[in-house]
Amino acid sequence: MFEFCKCTVAIGGDIRAVVPKPIVSIPEIMLLQQIHGVGAVTNIKVIETQDTTSEAERDRLGRFYGDEKVVNLFNQFGDLPKTLAEARIPDESLDPVWRSEREKAKAAPKKPAAKKRARTAKGAFVADNPETPENEAYVEG
Repeated sequence: MFEFCKCTVAIGGDIRAVVPKPIVSIPEIMLLQQIHGVGAVTNIKVIETQDTTSEAERDRLGRFYGDEKVVNLFNQFGDLPKTLAEARIPDESLDPVWRSEREKAKAAPKKPAAKKRARTAKGAFVADNPETPENEAYVEG
């Protein structure tokens, strides 16, 4: 599964000529960095994943950017990087809002499911049966 992103590219590294790229693959970001400079590709944000092969992506990039550039960067054969982590894209190139949301999601502790008292159909509390290992007096949610 390849991650696909949106980003902005400063053509030739010139910040006065910035164009948005609404959907690019991770290998395409690496090609754009090679063509325009590492700092030219910014505001990278993962928007989806797609099930494709390295060969299909290599062919698509070759048709668009030229086979020579693809082979120079990734060699003739082999798997292409599928994620930002595999491509070692620096955090400074990521969209700052998306990056902070992603970091918060990683750092946030998972809350255990809240339990509440179990009730009968008439609304009375259910008592725990001490002969069973689970506690019937409480239910998830």
